[in-house]
Amino acid sequence: MTATYVYAIIPTSSRVIFDEVAGMDDEHDEVYTVPHRDFAAVVSASPLGDYRGLKRDQAAHYLVAHQRVVEAVMQDFPLLPVKFGTVLPAESWVHRLLAQGETLFRTTLEQFADRVQMEVVVLWNLQQVFQEIGQEEHIAQLKAQVEGHPPEETMTERVAIGQMVQASLEKRRASLRDYLTHWLKQVSLDLVINPPMGDSMVANVALLVDEAGQEALNQQLELLDEEFEGQLTFRCVGPLPPYSFATVEVEVPSFEMVDEARRRLGLGEMATPGEIRRAYHRLAGQVHPDHNPDDPQAEARMAELTQAYELLTAYAEQGSKGAEEQRSKGAKSKVRFSRETVEQTLLIAIRRQEVPA
Repeated sequence: MTATYVYAIIPTSSRVIFDEVAGMDDEHDEVYTVPHRDFAAVVSASPLGDYRGLKRDQAAHYLVAHQRVVEAVMQDFPLLPVKFGTVLPAESWVHRLLAQGETLFRTTLEQFADRVQMEVVVLWNLQQVFQEIGQEEHIAQLKAQVEGHPPEETMTERVAIGQMVQASLEKRRASLRDYLTHWLKQVSLDLVINPPMGDSMVANVALLVDEAGQEALNQQLELLDEEFEGQLTFRCVGPLPPYSFATVEVEVPSFEMVDEARRRLGLGEMATPGEIRRAYHRLAGQVHPDHNPDDPQAEARMAELTQAYELLTAYAEQGSKGAEEQRSKGAKSKVRFSRETVEQTLLIAIRRQEVPA
C-alpha cells in the first residue's frame, strides 16, 4: 500500500493529471487529483512516510517540490494549500479527508475566492547601519575607552559594546518594520509579520490581497522606495497561494493518545462534547496551580490535562463518518473512543501559518 502525499484541495469533481509538474517521488512523480463530490485533493506518491526530523538540505529539497506543485496547480484552479509534509496511508484516506472536510473546504474557498498572498521582503545596507550605530554617543564613548588596549584587558567592555550595538540594531529594525507595516496594512486585507532571516533583513511580511490590492501594493512599494531614497531595498514575490492565512492541516490521531486523553479526563467509551468540557473544568479546578501553590508538579499536570482536553475536543468536533451521522441527529449525540472509530478519523483544521519570532 503506497503512501499518498497531499498538496492542495481544489474545487473540481474531475480526475486531472498535471503533466507539467513533477511530484515528491522521483520514481513515481505523477501529480493528479483524487475527486470526491465537488472537491478533489491534489496528490502524488510519497517517497517518505514522515517528513519530520529531516536534515535541512533534505527538508529544503522536498519543500521546493511541494511549493512547485502547489503553485503550478494555482495557475488553473483556486486552491487551499495543504501543510508541507502531509502524508496519508493510502488513497482511500484521501476520500475520507474530502468527505469529512467538505463543508470546511467549501466555506474557506468561498472566503478566499480571488485572494492571493504576496510576500514583501525589505533589506537595508547593513554596513551603513553599523557605521551609523557606531557613531551613537554612548557606543562611541565606550569604543574610545577600549581603543589601544589589549582585548584580554577590555573583554567586559567589548562584550558590552557588542550588546549595545545589537540592541540599537533591533530598535532601529523594529521602528522601521512598524512604520513599513503600517503602510502595507493600508493596501492588504490581512497581514502576517514573519521574523527576519538575518541582520540584513528589516521586514518579512506576507499580505493577503485581492486583484485591486495587487496594484495598490505595487504603488505603495513605489512610494516607500521613493521616500527612503534607495536606503532600503524592496522585494515583492507573488501572487502565491494563501500559505500564511489558510493552510489545511491534517492529522491521523493515534488511538493510544486518544485513549490516554480519555482516561486522563475520566471519561467512558463514549462522550458528548459537553461531557468532555465539563470533565475538563471539573478536573482543572482540582489540579490548577492556583489551587495547589505548594505542588511543584501542578503546572505540568495542568498542561497535560489541557493537552488531553484539546485533543479530545478536536476529535469530538471532527469525529469519524459514523460520529458525523450521529451528531446530525442531535446536539447530545456521543462520539466513540473505540480503536476502530479513532483509527478511521482524521483531525482537519485550517490555520494561519505564522512563524514564531
